[in-house]
Amino acid sequence: MPLTFSLYSIAGVLIMLGIGLLNVGIFQHWLYPAMRQRHEKAKVTGSHGRDPGVLKIIIKILALIILPVLGFVFGDPVLNGLI
Repeated sequence: MPLTFSLYSIAGVLIMLGIGLLNVGIFQHWLYPAMRQRHEKAKVTGSHGRDPGVLKIIIKILALIILPVLGFVFGDPVLNGLI
């Protein structure tokens, strides 16, 4: 499957970037504060695990880099078949 630069591939990038931004927003505003607070409480007792900041970085990379790249690669075949 050759990569084609078309309007559909750009639309795929924009759609996946929008989904990624929505995921990052949900994570940062609703999930991350609770995870951070739980992690800080656990650090006091010495039973803490991985820092939630690591998960935050992973989610940002997935949402803002990987998803748009997948949207570009699969945007043309998927959207061209739908329209």
